[in-house]
Amino acid sequence: MKKRLVLLALVAFAATCFMAAGLYAASESGCPDVVTMKNEKAFETHRMGIVEFSHKKHAEDYKAGCGDCHHDDKGQPLADITCDDKVQKCFECHAKTGVPKVDRSLPPEERAKQELEYYYGALHANCIDCHKEFNKENKGKAPVACTQCHPKPEKK
Repeated sequence: MKKRLVLLALVAFAATCFMAAGLYAASESGCPDVVTMKNEKAFETHRMGIVEFSHKKHAEDYKAGCGDCHHDDKGQPLADITCDDKVQKCFECHAKTGVPKVDRSLPPEERAKQELEYYYGALHANCIDCHKEFNKENKGKAPVACTQCHPKPEKK
C-alpha cells in the first residue's frame, strides 16, 4: 500500500512538472499577449495615443487567426505561422512614413493601393476593415472610430 502511495505521488509530481513546463513554454513563446503598436520610424510625432493590441483577446474572444493580420507580399493570409515564427513587421513592406498622401482623383482601388504603401494606411486598413466585417457579421461592437482604439495621448 505504501509503495502504491509513493508511486502515485511521483506520478502526480511528474504530471505537475510537465504542466508547469508547458505553461512556462507557452508564456515564453514569440506571441506577446499585448503589443504596443508604436513605430518611431513611421511618424515624427504621434498625434493619437498608442494602441495596445491584445493577441489573446483577438484569438480567444474573436477567434482571429494569425493570418487574419499577418499576410504575405500578395496580401494572402499566413495561415501556417505560429507564435514561435519570426514574422516581418508591417513597416518592412509598408515603409512610407506619415499619413498617406494619395491622389483623390484616382479610382478607389488605386487610392487604396497607394494608401497601403504607407505604414499608417496598411495598419489602419488591416484593423478597421476587419472590425467593420466583424460588426457586419456579428452585430458586434468592434471599434471603428479613432478614439475607440487610441487612448488619449499622455500630457507632456
